[in-house]
Amino acid sequence: MSSPVIDGRSPDDVAPVADPQGADGGRRIYPIEVVVNGRTLRATRAMGEIFIRTARVNVTSAGCPLTVLSHSGGVELLHITDATPIVVRDLETSTSPATRKGLTMNVSERIVSAAYGLFAHRAVHEVTREQVLAASGVTAEELDSEFASLDALAEACLRRREREWTIGLVRAGVQERSDRPEEQLLAIFDVFDEWFHRSDYEACMFVNVLLEMGKDHPLGRASVEHLTYIRGLVSGLAAEAGLAEPEEFAYSWHILMKGAIINAVEGDGAAARRAQAMGRALIAQHRRPAEETPDAAAHQLDPRWALG
Repeated sequence: MSSPVIDGRSPDDVAPVADPQGADGGRRIYPIEVVVNGRTLRATRAMGEIFIRTARVNVTSAGCPLTVLSHSGGVELLHITDATPIVVRDLETSTSPATRKGLTMNVSERIVSAAYGLFAHRAVHEVTREQVLAASGVTAEELDSEFASLDALAEACLRRREREWTIGLVRAGVQERSDRPEEQLLAIFDVFDEWFHRSDYEACMFVNVLLEMGKDHPLGRASVEHLTYIRGLVSGLAAEAGLAEPEEFAYSWHILMKGAIINAVEGDGAAARRAQAMGRALIAQHRRPAEETPDAAAHQLDPRWALG
């Protein structure tokens, strides 16, 4: 199913909250504030209605768990998934708490959606029950009935990260750019370059949790599993491209990926491009002689890459 396109709308119909329009912060021009997965945009009333309508269609359409909502001109706004909370606030007429529209979430989804942003931008030990309760709007009894501990909640957020970042951003991004495995490998850094320059760039949750908790902690082990899963994508593409020693190649490639992420946190705006240039050299190093014919089918790819 193709991504729905908003026809007849200009990018001027939406604006990041960081770009105020006038002394009043843009409320006269953008009276509707839309929050999706922690990303906030201000929009015209008509555009706010389109967010909700498209979300309703998306979550009820079989085979469409991930949709890019975009203008006809190709300007990406945000991703909407089957578990995405849509929050709409009327900035002109109401100062009351946000009203949820369009999607009905169960208690577990509400908690994970609220906690995801907390764990993405803070250390695990810095997130408190009180913060989760305030962000999700659930009761303490509801939180306890869904998650035995904050660690269990953090692990659920890691699983969501895998769905939305590893599968939704990285895998989908490389597949959109090319159908050739070698070019898809390099396209990982094109995806990274766009990600690094987003206002909500938050580095890698898996690496952050692993460094904080250690590899022997349950959350550390979960992070290692997710990182192994990412490396499986790389080794699979390497095998399809006919590169020698795809698993060894993937370890080296993963170093480039993780290094670029850290450099971007430091403020290196060219981190992805630097890693991509080194990646080209690594690919050349692993190319097989022309007479060799590797059996790419023999490489076992993690079946989760077939999802979505």
